Amino acid sequence: MRDPEVLGLRAARRLRPTGERPDVRALAAQAGVEVVERQVPPPAQPRLRSQYQPDPPRIILYRNPIDELAEAASARERLSTAECDLYEVHIAHELFHHLERAERLGPLAAAEAEEAAHAFARGLLGLDFDPRELSGAGR
Repeated sequence: MRDPEVLGLRAARRLRPTGERPDVRALAAQAGVEVVERQVPPPAQPRLRSQYQPDPPRIILYRNPIDELAEAASARERLSTAECDLYEVHIAHELFHHLERAERLGPLAAAEAEEAAHAFARGLLGLDFDPRELSGAGR
């Protein structure tokens, strides 16, 4: 079995060959993935901040939960979210799910895919924290 974190970091390195932080919205567009924003998530998933839909390829960002997360995370010193755009973090995470499907990076179990997507976002954006830490910040 592959190490999901290594898989995510390798995929990020391929998209960041010069070491410079890429424009994730532009990367999504180049990959044929539309990025849309909606105010609130579906009622059945009130904490959902983003999701990838494969057909047609689309990343959906939910503004209310992301903005609430930004507020909660800013209260925690460990998370240096002031230096990152949480919308970009979510786009990068969901972009991995597109790459996972389009480039057949799996098969990955759901937990492995999430671990790889977090590592991908961290590596692609050069974050100095693990995006998994964000899950605890919003609660």
